[in-house]
Amino acid sequence: MGEVTALGYLGFYATDLAAWRTWGTDLLGMQVADAPSEASGEALFLRMDERGWRLAVEPAENDGLAYTGWEVADPAALERLGNDLADAGVKAVEDPALARRRNVEQLVRCADPDGNELEFFCGAYIPEQPFVSPLGVTFVTGDFGLGHILQNVADAGAAKRFYLDVLGFRLSDIIEFGPNRVHFARVNPRHHSLAFVEVADEPPSLGHFMVEVADLDTVGRALDRVNAGMARLTETLGKHTNDHMVSFYMRNPSGSQTEYGCAGRIVDEANWKINTYSATAYWGHKVPGSEYSADGPVSPRVPA
Repeated sequence: MGEVTALGYLGFYATDLAAWRTWGTDLLGMQVADAPSEASGEALFLRMDERGWRLAVEPAENDGLAYTGWEVADPAALERLGNDLADAGVKAVEDPALARRRNVEQLVRCADPDGNELEFFCGAYIPEQPFVSPLGVTFVTGDFGLGHILQNVADAGAAKRFYLDVLGFRLSDIIEFGPNRVHFARVNPRHHSLAFVEVADEPPSLGHFMVEVADLDTVGRALDRVNAGMARLTETLGKHTNDHMVSFYMRNPSGSQTEYGCAGRIVDEANWKINTYSATAYWGHKVPGSEYSADGPVSPRVPA
């Protein structure tokens, strides 16, 4: 694989910071974190584990994904990654000031083919205080990173060249349904840390991000909270074909979707084979109030 080892953090823009705080803590079970000393004073930071933070939310006039943080092992790996980007003609900039704002040792930033802001970093901060979920949730993170993201892209070929050829992400498998062809790529044994799909007439955007928890009961309790009105359910509980995740989807306060699940598949590198699936779910993952399952019409959301 390439130098990237995990999806380290995500940053969002939000028009309603209070909604994010309630959603992140009272629904997902994350903990409000102390902000890095040089971060924006109004930003919200959320913990999922021993790391100082995993999600950052900045107040803005519009909602959406602000940046994606990809972790590498050490400064030498970061230098090699920077050289790989330069050799591919990608402009990458080392940014010490931004590294201080993110509370990491070193950081290099660039944009992907769709203009998404990417930050590659090493040396994440681990505070003395332990992570304490207000709901008693244990998230599956560690070497697997915070979870995964799915991006709607303008050109799947360009995304493949950038993420697979330049950055060294490894293709896990593909799901084809209707006119859509979703690529799933990994950077560690988690089945995928990135998925991307080219959707006709859909602008590039974040489709969803996923967080994984330790057991099905935690998923079920979160689903109860959603059904009680804490968020809008966008896909019912179901099991995916390729990564075997048992999960549901909901709308997050920045307008994209969040997958909340458990029991994700772990890749055995020695024996893994790439497959192509014809549906995203063995069961469930239906759009509420619709007859369509996850392999039905894709707009305005793409599952998996």
